[in-house]
Amino acid sequence: MPHYNAYDSFKTKKSIEKKQRAKEKAFGKKTDKVDNFIIDGCDEYGVVIESRYDDAYVLYNGEVVLANLRKDINFGCNQVVFPGDKVDIEETNGTYVIEHLLNRTSILSRTKKDSTRLNDVGQTKNIASNVDLAVIVVAAKEPPLHPKFIDRYLMILQNSNIPAIICLNKCDLKTEKEEEILSIYRKLGIDIVETSTYSNIGIDELKARLINKQAIFVGNSGVGKSSLTNAIMGNEEIKTSHVSDKSKRGRHTTTTSKYYIWEENSSIIDTPGIRSLDVSSFNPIEIQDYFPEFESWKDKCKYKDCLHFNEPYDSCIVKQGVLSGLISIDRYESYLRIMSDALNIKDYSEILDSVKPEEVKKKLK
Repeated sequence: MPHYNAYDSFKTKKSIEKKQRAKEKAFGKKTDKVDNFIIDGCDEYGVVIESRYDDAYVLYNGEVVLANLRKDINFGCNQVVFPGDKVDIEETNGTYVIEHLLNRTSILSRTKKDSTRLNDVGQTKNIASNVDLAVIVVAAKEPPLHPKFIDRYLMILQNSNIPAIICLNKCDLKTEKEEEILSIYRKLGIDIVETSTYSNIGIDELKARLINKQAIFVGNSGVGKSSLTNAIMGNEEIKTSHVSDKSKRGRHTTTTSKYYIWEENSSIIDTPGIRSLDVSSFNPIEIQDYFPEFESWKDKCKYKDCLHFNEPYDSCIVKQGVLSGLISIDRYESYLRIMSDALNIKDYSEILDSVKPEEVKKKLK
């Protein structure tokens, strides 16, 4: 299974070279200072709670302190350290300085498909570090459950080597339609927890998954990530908001990733909600490796480099698996959409139609 360097997972060669030029501009031709900044360990370290442009809030020796990067690191603080990072701190006369960053076990990044005031489309954004478990939070209603969003996040998390579970929030609004969607992921062996912060359902079950872990909540705006964090922490200090009545899409409430400790050795990183997720820079040949249900089929295709996309039906065993119902047609459609983005092809409807039984086609007419 492919796994890419977490810093460069979604960057093109050009952007990597641009990053290197920026380093050289800041430090000269040699980048020893950057290398010296990252260390294997130290006697005492702090954990970054929130990173801002000029400084970061760090949990250090049982209290939250405001710390700056050391002066020779000529980058914005939020370009260097992220929630969950372990940092070596030095204090002089009440002033705290981040002297070193401890090596990370993981880093979660994403490429933005939607633009904001601070970030452009296509820009890679690091979200959090040292994550033990990611919780993909979705809602039964308001906003509606979008499985293709789940598929994209599963790709990104697997690419970052971060285990994931799905949390269906607002489960008291669940219908048979949502249950059918969830059954697809249950068959893939993905753990699913159902919760309702309004009815206090499943919170203890979710806590059991998160104990002794540094977890991260990810998902669309309005699905209830901050409400879940409130419920787990037993307070309502985190700002929450409702779904827009007009668009039925969530409003952005959390604007930066933030770190919360709810139990000893147990923490949550609450992330800003997003409305779209770009995976178009994944290698088209390797996208199929993120769909485990293809595993027992793909090697039987006529062509070894089969993408299960434009190839003829007769030569693609994966397409035949979809038509026979042994591979979920919804997951295959998600695969086609991702492949279309990666190949810059706008319409995949004919490919999808080719694997739909006639009775399904009649229902769609």
